[in-house]
Amino acid sequence: MRTTLKTIADHVGLSVASVSLVLNNKPNKLSPESRQKILAAAEELHYAPQLVSPAMAKKYSKTLGLIVPEVSNSFFADLAQGVGHCAQENGCQLLLSTTDGIAENDTDILRLFASRNIAAMLFVASSNCNASLLESLPFPIIQVDRKNPALNFSAVIFNQKKGGYLATRHLLELGHRRIACLTGPKNLTNTSLRLKGYLKAYKDMGFTPPSNGVIEGDYMSDSGFEAADVILERGFTAVFSTNDMMAYGILKRFRQLKIRVPQDISIVGFDDVVYSALLDVPLTTIRQSGYNMGYEACKRAFEEIEDPKIMKQTIQFEPELIIRESTAKPAEK
Repeated sequence: MRTTLKTIADHVGLSVASVSLVLNNKPNKLSPESRQKILAAAEELHYAPQLVSPAMAKKYSKTLGLIVPEVSNSFFADLAQGVGHCAQENGCQLLLSTTDGIAENDTDILRLFASRNIAAMLFVASSNCNASLLESLPFPIIQVDRKNPALNFSAVIFNQKKGGYLATRHLLELGHRRIACLTGPKNLTNTSLRLKGYLKAYKDMGFTPPSNGVIEGDYMSDSGFEAADVILERGFTAVFSTNDMMAYGILKRFRQLKIRVPQDISIVGFDDVVYSALLDVPLTTIRQSGYNMGYEACKRAFEEIEDPKIMKQTIQFEPELIIRESTAKPAEK
């Protein structure tokens, strides 16, 4: 049963009006003790506000919402473009917002989108998003790129584990044994899955991964640049960078240090963003199409707008290893 203002009012023994004033951060004459009591009850009872009225929810909108962590990462920019083109083809506008991957930003953006009476929302979930808030929304929600198992929504995702497996196996088959794995933030599901693929490749080929092989980054190029020295100090002959952006940072630092790729060290990325084929040393990488995933997620949103009772579905895209010039057999010592 959904927690309402009356539920909280009954729980704390105060009026619905008092509860509403506190939870909507309006001026009031309640004591600090009463305000704290209301806030504590709202958290305990998992209160999620009704963002729009049922009457508004029934009115069809010609607008979709898309929430992504950022657009400086080319993968999410491509994803947004795929959603945008599909929306245009179906006569819809697109509202786009970013969260910087911070769950606390979700609520304000969701309130904004709901106030615009959007028809559906496509959502790249932060690692600890507010599930109860999402489930209270009156329009279809499609998870994109990341699937939160706590949420009962359709999802369009990528086989992240297999991508990590293909990248690492390629390097092992070339003869590398000391392979670094530069990950994204450890609290993200995609990070965990790509790392599992790295470890599975070692296991399947009968080798033991290096004990100091996992290095945490943040999916931005600066973290790749900073990790490059660690990779060299630990004596790795190859690195699996779990996205292309961090691989760019590694390559930049290697150029400064006069480290040759792939003669001295091999690099595999993940995403195959457009710049990866245009580098001085074109990057071997795992191809996942943000554009196609965004387009497919948008198509699914229109299906759920048309039939709100349709069964939820998870659509999974498969990876492809794109071999270019950044990988080779390890140099003979």
